[in-house]
Amino acid sequence: MENILNKKTAVVYGAGSIGSAVAAAFAKAGATVFVADHHEDTLKKLADTQIQTERLDVLDKDAVAAFVKSVVESTGHVDISFCATSTHKPGVEQGAALTELNYEDFAMPLIDYTKATFNTATAVYPYMVKQHAGVIMGMTTVVSQMPLPYTAGFGPAWAAVEAMLRLLAAELGPYGVRTVCLHSAGSEGAADKTLASSNPELEKRADLWGERWMSRNLLGRGPTLEEVGNMAAFLASDLAGATTGTTVSLTAGMINH
Repeated sequence: MENILNKKTAVVYGAGSIGSAVAAAFAKAGATVFVADHHEDTLKKLADTQIQTERLDVLDKDAVAAFVKSVVESTGHVDISFCATSTHKPGVEQGAALTELNYEDFAMPLIDYTKATFNTATAVYPYMVKQHAGVIMGMTTVVSQMPLPYTAGFGPAWAAVEAMLRLLAAELGPYGVRTVCLHSAGSEGAADKTLASSNPELEKRADLWGERWMSRNLLGRGPTLEEVGNMAAFLASDLAGATTGTTVSLTAGMINH
């Protein structure tokens, strides 16, 4: 897929396992790539690449807008926005039962993920509308569409992200701007930061996740990080020019039966 993003400028929010894989795939496909993350140490692993990095709190709307403005001033345009951030507030993690949470704990992922999607999308859309082209992308997992216990507020949060991107597709489509959400069955290292490692019931509950996962997975494996990156690059390219307002499954069939 070399050069399918040639002369494109991409901004990626989140330098974790998925964000880094997507950024690498964008760069390999020919894009100029900027990655923003809240954590300096996470960005350091991209130091030896041609990917440009910026420390940024994606929940700060003004900071995101200033970051995008600086990207446009540097390159002349912004063509792709990919939001792969995770909540960075500790203490509310997957593995907790709903009845073990108060409402604020339950709602925290819902607030963080939708705010990140809102901030990043509203920062790029004026430039994309003006150039009559662009792709706004997000990332969710199976719990937005498939019921799994002990996933706290993460399922509703990701379902809201998918709904928000569909709404944006309806509003921005007439201006040539597409929105796409990648929907994963879980990639290596992607969920580590959201697991309730101190919960004494986590191991038992993780076994239940594994049983449910295997019973519905048609390939017997999740997507690799490289596969996630490659799919993101394809969907961001003009080859997928008629794809918008949809959530693309990388779940090995888990949400289809």
